[in-house]
Amino acid sequence: MKSGTLGTAVTEHTMNITIKSAKYKLAPETEALIEEKLAAPLRLLGEEGEKALLEIEVEHAPPEGRSAEPCRLVARLSVGGKVFHAEAVKPTPASAADRVRSELEAEIRRSRGRARRLMRAGSMRIKRILRLGR
Repeated sequence: MKSGTLGTAVTEHTMNITIKSAKYKLAPETEALIEEKLAAPLRLLGEEGEKALLEIEVEHAPPEGRSAEPCRLVARLSVGGKVFHAEAVKPTPASAADRVRSELEAEIRRSRGRARRLMRAGSMRIKRILRLGR
């Protein structure tokens, strides 16, 4: 990524993380911080985390409240056909990354719990059917 320029810049990383900044000047330190914070939800995926694709967009947001130049951060995590989406508008990219990370982690945990519940419900139905066959 070219630092110090406005426009669109795309950076790819080894963990299947793509950071795109549109009309936002993204310093290399900030980029590394965002990458570090948003790589955390990938650990919740276990082995699927290596196959996951995390796309991050950073851009200026319309001013709201006290912040003169708020940052909008949008993340889309694709894993095995499932897509998790999180978005935050905060005064700094670091605080937006914190919010997006917590939203992504919550979505991943929720989907894991849902899958577990469905599996249990299905296995209980199968047992009930097998018991009726006696």
